[in-house]
Amino acid sequence: MSKSIEQICAELDVAARFRQPMRRLTSLRAGGEIACLAFPDTPEKAARLVQRLNENGIRWSPLGYGTNLLVADGPLDRVAVSLRSMKAPVTFDGLRVAVPAGYSLPRLVNQCADRGLSGIEGLSPIPGSVGGAIKMNAGSHGYEIADVIESVEVARDGQVVTLPRAAIGFAYRHSPFTERDLILGTTLRLRPGDPATSRAEIAEYRRHRAATQPIHANSAGCIFKNPAPGLATGRIIDELGLKGETIGGATISTLHANFIVTNGAARAADILALIERIRSRAREARGIELEMEVDVWD
Repeated sequence: MSKSIEQICAELDVAARFRQPMRRLTSLRAGGEIACLAFPDTPEKAARLVQRLNENGIRWSPLGYGTNLLVADGPLDRVAVSLRSMKAPVTFDGLRVAVPAGYSLPRLVNQCADRGLSGIEGLSPIPGSVGGAIKMNAGSHGYEIADVIESVEVARDGQVVTLPRAAIGFAYRHSPFTERDLILGTTLRLRPGDPATSRAEIAEYRRHRAATQPIHANSAGCIFKNPAPGLATGRIIDELGLKGETIGGATISTLHANFIVTNGAARAADILALIERIRSRAREARGIELEMEVDVWD
């Protein structure tokens, strides 16, 4: 007989909250109520949790900082597995850095710079968790997190499994990890650097982001991937004259057209309607099929 979410969490000693509004848990400040928000505090518990959820036919998704996520309106019958309660520490061993998936990416960049470790400075403007960055192979200013990954820990069949970098097929803003994979942590291999130089580089990247992106507005970052090297989606949307277009509580940013910002009261339906408007115009006017960069839970 299938077990309920409540039974599974209780048996595994996993803290959980039920019927939680996702609007409060995403940077877009939109989305409906989710059935359960679970907080495993060790990688082993997390691996067992998703195994049990799979065995009982219960849909689940990993949740970091919610910075690259659009959640549909209305009740969602799934479990959000939060990785932010993991007790595993960040460990530094020479040029290697082992970090749990729920750890803040900007914080990690700062800590590595302070220790004279270089190779991820360009990731400093990217908000969110390390696990989320791995899932989408996050990159900025010529850096990609895949470039420094030595291995990734994932949940497989209730166990924590380590995958070497050679076994992971990364591409531009893409990894082979799907919604059925729970990334638990990673080991990075960086290179020696100078703390002052790294800090100055990080500061410049953050100044650039503040000048070119709506960092103080509710958004999920870039909505779409760039369709080709040197072809920026933001420029395409701008050239289509769509900056400032609004549906309900959602608006295409006038600062960076590949951002959709909300007023805090937007429905996910408003955001999805704007996304479809952009995709339709790009398809009709330029023959370009824009691919989503944000995750969508429906």
